[in-house]
Amino acid sequence: MTLDGLSAFVTGGSGDIGRAISVALAEAGANVAISYVGHVAGAEDCVSDIRATGRKCAQFQLDQRDASAIERCAAQVEAEFGPIDILVNNAAWNIGIPFPD
Repeated sequence: MTLDGLSAFVTGGSGDIGRAISVALAEAGANVAISYVGHVAGAEDCVSDIRATGRKCAQFQLDQRDASAIERCAAQVEAEFGPIDILVNNAAWNIGIPFPD
C-alpha cells in the first residue's frame, strides 16, 4: 500500500512505539508530523529517521492534557503539512507506573 502525498500526524512520536509507527508511515510514502511532550532527544531522533526516508517531517511540542494546546498544535501541523489525512493517537505515559498485584 502506498501513502504517497498523504500527511500523517503521530502523537507521542518521541517514544519507541511512536517512532516505529512514524517511520513505517514515512516508508509507505507519507509525510509525518510528530508530537512529543518532553522527550526532545527522542523526537529529534525520530525526525532524523523519517527524513532519512526522503519524507518531510517536523516535531511539535504538545501536552495533550491541555485541550487548547491540542487545537493550537493541530493548526500548526495543518499550516505546515496541509490537511491531516492520518491521525495516530499514540501519546501515553507508562514508564515507571507500578501496577497493583
